[in-house]
Amino acid sequence: MSMKENRRLSLLNSHLLSQFPQVAYDDSLANFRKRTENLNSDLLFSIYFGKVADGLKRMRSIMTSNPLFDKFKELDLSLDQRRERIVQQISAIYFQSGLTYQEDFKSPYKLLELFWSTAEYELALTTKMSVTLLLYGDTIRSFGTEKHIQLAERAYALKDIGSISMTEIGHGSNVPGVETIATYDHSTREFIINSPTATSVKWLVGGVGKTSNMTALFARLIVDNIDRGVHVFAIKIRDSVTHDPMPGIIIGDVGLKTALNGIDNGFLIFKNCRVPYDSLLDKLSSITPEGKFKSSVKSKEKRLGIIISGIIRGRITVVGGTEVHIRKGLTIALRYGALRKQFGKKDGTESSLLDYQSHYFRLIPHLAKMFAIQAGVEYLWALYSSVKAKASVDPECNELNEYHAMLSCMKSISTMYGTAALQDCREACGGHGFLACSALGNIRNEQDCHPTWEGDNMILLQQCGKVILKQVQHVFKGNKITNPDLQYLDVDFEHLKAYKAAFHDRETLLNPRLLIELLEYKVNYYINQTFIALRENSTAYTDATDVWNNSQVHYIQEIAKAYCEYIFASQLIKMVDKLYEKCQSTGNAVKNIFYLYVVERIEKSLSIYVEYALNPGQAKLIRDTELYLCQALKDISVRIIDILGPPDAFLGSVIGESDGQAYSKLISHVEKSEDVYSKPAWLPLLQQIKQRA
Repeated sequence: MSMKENRRLSLLNSHLLSQFPQVAYDDSLANFRKRTENLNSDLLFSIYFGKVADGLKRMRSIMTSNPLFDKFKELDLSLDQRRERIVQQISAIYFQSGLTYQEDFKSPYKLLELFWSTAEYELALTTKMSVTLLLYGDTIRSFGTEKHIQLAERAYALKDIGSISMTEIGHGSNVPGVETIATYDHSTREFIINSPTATSVKWLVGGVGKTSNMTALFARLIVDNIDRGVHVFAIKIRDSVTHDPMPGIIIGDVGLKTALNGIDNGFLIFKNCRVPYDSLLDKLSSITPEGKFKSSVKSKEKRLGIIISGIIRGRITVVGGTEVHIRKGLTIALRYGALRKQFGKKDGTESSLLDYQSHYFRLIPHLAKMFAIQAGVEYLWALYSSVKAKASVDPECNELNEYHAMLSCMKSISTMYGTAALQDCREACGGHGFLACSALGNIRNEQDCHPTWEGDNMILLQQCGKVILKQVQHVFKGNKITNPDLQYLDVDFEHLKAYKAAFHDRETLLNPRLLIELLEYKVNYYINQTFIALRENSTAYTDATDVWNNSQVHYIQEIAKAYCEYIFASQLIKMVDKLYEKCQSTGNAVKNIFYLYVVERIEKSLSIYVEYALNPGQAKLIRDTELYLCQALKDISVRIIDILGPPDAFLGSVIGESDGQAYSKLISHVEKSEDVYSKPAWLPLLQQIKQRA
């Protein structure tokens, strides 16, 4: 037998027979679970996930029974293979979901079942579908007319793969500043689309790189040499048969990203591309047979605001997607924290990481935020259909503006929560958490896109703060507040200074009405401080824009943050009440989660409370209670995450699976690698360096 054959045999044996000492069965996670009684798992699952609970279970079952859904087999895929796998997965499950254009038109929940289950598996899979259904489809549905309905129906049937071309190299959040031009040619009743500058190239468009054949294009409409503002055009960008770019369009792929590489983000360059008149989504604006522009909304700014508000479902899914990411990260980190043992007491027994104060204090508050986000998402979807119906009749209705403000702050705050949570989950799992097979790095990187897509967080906070300040101005004028989530606004700021929180011990502090009241106080406090800042800045700056821009940090943005915290808490206590009504023990567990969310939010802002509302003793009690609640929840946290967390097959984490066999699975995964025991191909270079030394 040759040396080469001997080496091959040796490698084969090393794969068949582990080189590691035998790993004993690890009962650490199972024993940790025994510390607490079982919760009512069916009830918690049902109330937590609401109307999508049954559909989520069904979609999980469909996906876990399909061999295409195997996270470990995807670790080493090339860029092209990863994109192909996403398309294969969509083909495998989309038509089993039961989603149709008509079904989605009646209720958003069928689509949510599909999106929540796929997001639990991988965000790129969800995003690939949401681009064509939510972004492209909703744009067509909201701002097209009867003649455009067939485009939306084709998208839902996957006969067309849509995209949305809004962002340019030079413009992201500033949509009114996009440079792509659509010039109306009355002689042919066509639009001539051009990218006049390098910065006008449509950029990072999801699905455009290799897949999409249609796009909803945001471009400046020019009629009779007059700029009529940004409008939307549904245009074909690739031939339906050959998949070649249409005449006048150059399409490219932007390549690798930090994450979500299953999505083929691309760019579009237009060079005298002619499209027919019916490409214009003309619900709000049209061009008469005589070639004259007309619009039901005269202001360009208002018109664009209405258009952007029409595609808000994508933003809601970002809030929901963040909850999914936190839930996935905590499923791994809490299980690992329970089974991983380090140090201990003098008798030699080691303690679970989750028993250490510094460890559970790091993770458990994120569990509370996860619940708060989910309660907020349920609220958003509960309001969505009625707001959408009112907006379809009156695009400038107050309900839409208020909904947009609430969604803006929720998207911003939830994604901030998510980014911090995933980093803590990764770090809490140490070196094992840094391995790709832990899945934490990929989940964290997926989450990293959320703060900037579907609206930059800082911009969204400004938008929310602006709407709230307008409500305050209405109150100053003697008008009633229309927003049901701002009924506590008090413009008599002397009341603010006189307020003293009525609690003296933990029992009196842990009162839902008192805690909500403290969050209401926070909103009113920042409104007061913002008016002071605006007044001072109006004397420091002559330009109103400078006054506004220099009143953001510590003021306007803080109003939006405080408002979001209030909504999260007020909706979370409703979830608690539903649970408690049907099962007191499960309700009590989640009530502690509510308490922790609010107490932790107050603790992070103690400096504003001690100015008027709290004395030093109460401030200390807040801190002590936060620690108490974290400790009270640490043991039950694993059972909670077992009920709500995704299936093991969706996690793709050797250290976070439900059976707790992290070490044996880690070793097994590593030894499956073809190169685990081989010499490096670059050994000659290493030897050369040694010889030169």
